[in-house]
Amino acid sequence: MSWFQDWQEQIYRNFLTDDALHLILGGFQNTLVIFFFGAVLALILASFLAYLHINHKWQWLYRPLHWFVATIHDVPAVVLMMFFYYVVFWGALNGVIVSIIALGVYTTGTLEKIFKIHITQVGKEQYEAGRMLGFTPWQIYRLIILPQAVKSMLPLVIGEMKVLLRATSYAGYIAQKDLVKAVDSIRVQTEDVFLPLLFVSLLYLFLSWLIGKVFHLLHVKFFSYD
Repeated sequence: MSWFQDWQEQIYRNFLTDDALHLILGGFQNTLVIFFFGAVLALILASFLAYLHINHKWQWLYRPLHWFVATIHDVPAVVLMMFFYYVVFWGALNGVIVSIIALGVYTTGTLEKIFKIHITQVGKEQYEAGRMLGFTPWQIYRLIILPQAVKSMLPLVIGEMKVLLRATSYAGYIAQKDLVKAVDSIRVQTEDVFLPLLFVSLLYLFLSWLIGKVFHLLHVKFFSYD
């Protein structure tokens, strides 16, 4: 009973006090915001770059953007976030917004490669069919090419989304209370190590599982007929 009471006391001290709840909920919210909008930004940029790649009229724009994104992707994500926050924006922009921009651009580097590989695997007859139907190049890409490429590249995209989720833990380096930073603050206050680290590990595992489940449901909903 003494061991059980000690366990209850540790749980309360680490997670259920007003300060602990405030830290956890605030950090969890920031982590979700950074992940969601970073993922949206990365997917938009990657699909846009892939479109520029297959459209010969826009090569003058694609090449410098591709070089920029590919170069940035070779920099560690945590260094990139600090560079954006302290150098590019001089600390004047909210750290959550900076995290979204930095991680969105960073993730674009890998997603663009995935998009290009799978888009180029779509047969040229699909382009010709779109032209015969009177579609513009953008309509062909958006309505014909991209939907066919998505179903084959989805597993790789899921993996990259999980990498992005883990990268949100770097937000603490630019003074943002993300989930990891919140739990670390609790650890400092309570001087307990095991429970806070176990909690954040299990929560990230759950979020990773949830990402895979959501994308799987989207795949079943939109591509189960193939």
